[in-house]
Amino acid sequence: MVREKGSATVFSSLVLLVAVGFYIYARASQTDLSHDRYALTARFISANGLHVGADVQLAGVPVGRVTAIVLDPVMAMANVHFTVDRALSLPADSGVTIGSATMTSDDSLMIRPGTAKARMAPGTVIANAQEAVSLEQQVSNYIFGNGGLSSGSAP
Repeated sequence: MVREKGSATVFSSLVLLVAVGFYIYARASQTDLSHDRYALTARFISANGLHVGADVQLAGVPVGRVTAIVLDPVMAMANVHFTVDRALSLPADSGVTIGSATMTSDDSLMIRPGTAKARMAPGTVIANAQEAVSLEQQVSNYIFGNGGLSSGSAP
């Protein structure tokens, strides 16, 4: 009887230890533990599909993480706070969009680099932001629109 209680205690402790380890891992993967990043903010009409902890990507490569999404009650816009690697020097006219590389992947914040000589300073608010286009809207544009072809194209 004592042996059964002892093994149950050991097993329960092991399960609890694994759960705590997983929790620590999950929290560490969702927070930015490195100090070699700087903060930026983007303003969107809608941040639908984006979540805190999402990747920030440039050319398909993760270069940062979304740290907060808050509503600006005065402007009725979503302010997306994110960090990018300090080694990354973005042109001042860079833009951002919400999207995903594939239909099955999570949405991420994608940076579209600009061409300006001036660089973004930490804390810059990016106004050149485009919301994600839903799959339904993309299919509708393709069926009823020109499918992304220029008007001068011939089939």
